[in-house]
Amino acid sequence: MATTPEPGDRIVPDPAPRSRRRPVVSFALWDGGMSAFSSVILTFVFATYVASAVASEGAVGEEAIKAAQDHGSQVLTTWQSIGAVAIALLAPLLGNLADRGGVRNTLLRVTTLATVLVVALMPLVALDADDLVLGAALIALAVVFSELAGVFVNSVLPEVSTPENRGRISGTAWAVGYWGSIVCLGAVLVLFVMPGTGLLGITGDDGWNFRAIPLFVALWILLGTLPLMIWAPKHPATAPAQRWTPLQGYASIVRRVIRAFREEPVMLQYLVASAIYRDGLGAVFSIAGVLAANAYGFSTVEIIIFGIAANLVAGIGVFLGGRADDRMGTRWLIIVGCLGIIVLGLVVLAFGSALVFWIAGLAICLFVGPVQSASRNLLTRLSEPGRETENFGLYATTGRALGFLGTAAFAVTVAISQDTRTGILGIVIVIALGLLAFLPIKLGAAGAAPAKVTRAADAG
Repeated sequence: MATTPEPGDRIVPDPAPRSRRRPVVSFALWDGGMSAFSSVILTFVFATYVASAVASEGAVGEEAIKAAQDHGSQVLTTWQSIGAVAIALLAPLLGNLADRGGVRNTLLRVTTLATVLVVALMPLVALDADDLVLGAALIALAVVFSELAGVFVNSVLPEVSTPENRGRISGTAWAVGYWGSIVCLGAVLVLFVMPGTGLLGITGDDGWNFRAIPLFVALWILLGTLPLMIWAPKHPATAPAQRWTPLQGYASIVRRVIRAFREEPVMLQYLVASAIYRDGLGAVFSIAGVLAANAYGFSTVEIIIFGIAANLVAGIGVFLGGRADDRMGTRWLIIVGCLGIIVLGLVVLAFGSALVFWIAGLAICLFVGPVQSASRNLLTRLSEPGRETENFGLYATTGRALGFLGTAAFAVTVAISQDTRTGILGIVIVIALGLLAFLPIKLGAAGAAPAKVTRAADAG
């Protein structure tokens, strides 16, 4: 395992940390820019507009409106499932191309700009039930491009950090993402939603107060991600002279997985275990708006305010968690974070008041970000040099292959109990299963704090 030093080896601090400052800041700003897509488009605002307002437009009567909204949710999730298949097929393939051909930065720019373009097309979704499929398809397509862009961005992390500060840099970037979501959600709330039409005065005629939001988000993403698109570190090709085709790429991935079974079983075990608990973590945010609205009766404004508070707390948590990662190690941070979410999730389940949901829900946000950031960091420590992008492609693929677990467990528990609030139990179970799969993995030095690894090497 390339990240485990041999006896007598010593991890040497970066001799020129100042030279890394611009790419580090650019790396963090990318998270701050792209987070607007997940928070505003995917979670709290535009997807709700599509699945609720667009889907039910023209329906008359409470039962007809509910049926139309249920259909809207089904169409939205169906298209996102199609997108998940596309990500699972493309992420490892493009990761392989990025490493072998040295085109990581080109693919980063293409997928990021494609995300911006698709988001900018979303105002085409009018307040008309006939536009439901268009809205769902555009959201799913933007998810595909943003997830693929994330594969290439994640592989930048080991190039802008050292083993000693990787946890801090990863955590800080994730925190900037959450804080970017806060500012963007606040701007959306003031400019477009509250009061009535927002400060810009865009009316709700034909849904324009919601349809204009993606244009603002597209500009936000572009401005935040532009520095990294310009200043991403060079990524040399591992096989520059070899011709590459998709068929050869998939064949290379199969050989890579077979070899990993023999030579890197720890990484494969980690990919599976993390895919399970990461899906539970993703479900925490993806169902937060639904849970707040359906179980606790939150209005649109209240949901956005809760989203702002959740991102604020999550940003603080991941900022501190990144520093704990460097001091205590990724293994410790992932275990404590998952346990914290499980316990707090059970508290939400046991007490049905909105106040408990606010307190325990925000406390859960303290742990979600650190676990996600530490998981990204851990994969860089388990990856062979030059294989980071390909491994993050597999990381995305395993996550998407098991990406139905959190939402499916939520849906099943709700169907059994006929109570939306109990859906949190399904998510808790998924995170617990992921933690149980993670605990036996022997990570060695990759899961320990870099300082401890250095001391052990010195002692050897």
